[in-house]
Amino acid sequence: MYGKEIDFSRPFFEQLNELFRSVPDFGPQTMHSTLVNSDYCNIGSYLKNCYLLFNSDYDEDCAYSTVLERSKNCLDLYISDLCEFCYMSTNLFKCFRTFFSNNCNECVDVWFSKNLRGCSNCLGCINLRNKQYYIFNQPYTKEEYSNKIAEWNTGSYKTIQQLARRAREVHIGYPRKFMEGLQNADVSGDYIFNSKNVFSSYEVGGAEDSKYCHFLFINGTKDSYDFTMWGAKALRIYECMGSGNNQNDVKFCYDTWSDAFNLQYCWHILARNSDLFGCMALRNKQYCILNKQYTKEEYEGLVPKIVAHMNAMPYIDRQGKTYKYGEFFPPEMSAYTYNETIAQKYFPLTKKEAVARGYKWRDSEKKDYNIQHNAADLPDDIKDVSDSALEETIGCEHGGSCNEQCTTAFKFTKEELAFYRKLKLPLPRSCYNCRHYYLLRQRNPIKFYDRACQCEGAKSANGAYVNTTSHFHESVRCPHAFRTTYSPDQSEIVYCEQCYQAEVA
Repeated sequence: MYGKEIDFSRPFFEQLNELFRSVPDFGPQTMHSTLVNSDYCNIGSYLKNCYLLFNSDYDEDCAYSTVLERSKNCLDLYISDLCEFCYMSTNLFKCFRTFFSNNCNECVDVWFSKNLRGCSNCLGCINLRNKQYYIFNQPYTKEEYSNKIAEWNTGSYKTIQQLARRAREVHIGYPRKFMEGLQNADVSGDYIFNSKNVFSSYEVGGAEDSKYCHFLFINGTKDSYDFTMWGAKALRIYECMGSGNNQNDVKFCYDTWSDAFNLQYCWHILARNSDLFGCMALRNKQYCILNKQYTKEEYEGLVPKIVAHMNAMPYIDRQGKTYKYGEFFPPEMSAYTYNETIAQKYFPLTKKEAVARGYKWRDSEKKDYNIQHNAADLPDDIKDVSDSALEETIGCEHGGSCNEQCTTAFKFTKEELAFYRKLKLPLPRSCYNCRHYYLLRQRNPIKFYDRACQCEGAKSANGAYVNTTSHFHESVRCPHAFRTTYSPDQSEIVYCEQCYQAEVA
């Protein structure tokens, strides 16, 4: 019905764009039959009683989170797995009651901490391993810890802000590892785990022999290049976004899921297919071009001619940029504007900058919310919050003045208020989008720098940190160099793997 004959008198991308605009598209990208009371979620599956989850699966009673897997009763998490009763944190794994923390594994009752492994009952700590009853990296007895913690009312917004500031002051004096990662062999990038021969990549798990890859959350990617999201036994993927699950030899494609082989320039291929060129939304097809069916012989004869045609008659966009075979889709073909995509989160631009680069932009719709309370007027302590808060529209503390897709106003749900009360947490003062951007800022941007280890033996480079153990280089400066997402302008002390491991407690 939607198949088109190739027209060799016109650029191929132009014809492909017409096809994409004519084939019906779907709304939420979910496995809808696996969702229970979770209508307001996207790119998710097997969710129950969830609200505003994105890129998440197998969760229950969770909200306001992105890339959250196999978790329960969690709010405002970013890239976390197997967690319960956690809040406002990033990169948690197997954590319980962990709050305002980052990069913690198998932790229980932890607050305002970074880079902990196997710890419990810790507040404001960093770089600890298998420790209990620590406050700002100082040990206490169980009784001393309980008495000290009781001095702080974590249900108070003012107290939470004070503790967060104190934790930042403590953390800055301790070294950081040049990259986040475990069980790797010959890799470079950040947040890389269980991988081998993976370079200049970010947030990758279980990959091999790949480069320039991002957000491959599910193991099994091999021999891939320029690949963004999501992996799962993907082999030889090149210049793709949103591909995975037993796919082989896929190039220049967007949102191709499930078993597939030999796809080029395809969009939203969500079922088993093979040998497609320039197709959209097909199921169980083979040897198709622009959604038109061909024989094997016709297909194999046409594809080389189309490739030659794309090089001889390239697509030229409004800015005069040329797109031949081997280029990803021109930005003009995107169904979304720049500030509606994750590009704005990781590589933020102003409207002027985006338009100057040829990207589309959508201005925020003017909202006419009937705001009952500004964020500053909310009760400081959760114990003073009444059920009437559920009926009120709250003005976000940013008021739309930030570059974080601020919604300018928000409301609390019944389940959300119950969560804050149960865990004795104060009400947030900003909308979900602004809270999400806050979590993003807890991680370094996706940009790499060549740097040297700052360990100088007895002291760090700036003299603020004194090593607690002997290092292999003794009293001279460490000779190791590396690529890192820590900018030379940042104040953190950055160590190589060997020096960092010598210092973690």
